[in-house]
Amino acid sequence: MPPLPCFKFQGWGGSFLRAYTGFMAIAEVTFRPEELIGKVNELEKVILPNILFKSLNRAVFRTSREELRDAAKNTFTQTVPFTLKSFLYDRPVQRGDNLESRIYIRDDAPKGNAPADYLGPQITGGPVYRTRFQKRLESKGIIGSFSGKYMVPNIVGRGRLPKGEYTRALWGIRAMEDVRVQGPMNKKRGYKTSGTYVWVPRNLADLARGDDGIRAHAGRIRGLNKRDPGKLPAAGIYKVMAGGLRQVFIDVPNVPIVRRKFDFYAVAEDSIHDTFREELLRNLKRI
Repeated sequence: MPPLPCFKFQGWGGSFLRAYTGFMAIAEVTFRPEELIGKVNELEKVILPNILFKSLNRAVFRTSREELRDAAKNTFTQTVPFTLKSFLYDRPVQRGDNLESRIYIRDDAPKGNAPADYLGPQITGGPVYRTRFQKRLESKGIIGSFSGKYMVPNIVGRGRLPKGEYTRALWGIRAMEDVRVQGPMNKKRGYKTSGTYVWVPRNLADLARGDDGIRAHAGRIRGLNKRDPGKLPAAGIYKVMAGGLRQVFIDVPNVPIVRRKFDFYAVAEDSIHDTFREELLRNLKRI
């Protein structure tokens, strides 16, 4: 990941104010108070620490809760509330001569994937984040071996997959049998969906020639493929419907690469600069 911006305020008597965005390497930008507000009198020097705290606290609040949220909403075509609320901040704290704060993306999730993980590639560019769904498929040999490297959701004409589709698909193709045996899922009827989804590996026809079990699996898929009877569909995961098979996930040969899309650093840097200056001048005028 490229350096994340650190915003430093150089105060009187060698004090500094910093607002870090992110969780890795740091690049620095320096504020000089005399350039912002000119000469400071003795009274202002006494109350300046409290003003700096209020100004920085307001700057990191607005940057994380408003500016980054709105930027994400305008950047991505589909966002869920959990993602939009994942831009967090720490209240400023005094560390020696430094007053420090931090803006960051939530790196944990009670269920599913942490926003810091799946937003990372959108910020820096590169391979998409391998979700728990992808890792489960890989652990079962469904992707990454003789098949493709990634399962892309087939959302053409639908926008996004229904809630729970990923989990239902895993159970349906028997990729969760170890959980069924070991955990409480064994008591939940809704998770026993074997037969409602089928996995079609790459080169299934070739694999079927040397294995009776695979041959039977291929024959079953041909029978379910009512839209193109007798033929095997393209590699992926399909939902069994009354009218035939509907592809839910597309097997692709490589992990998708995404371009840098969400300029987290620039948004944070511009917002911190502008909001801190605005709040500092406004608070000083109240004296």
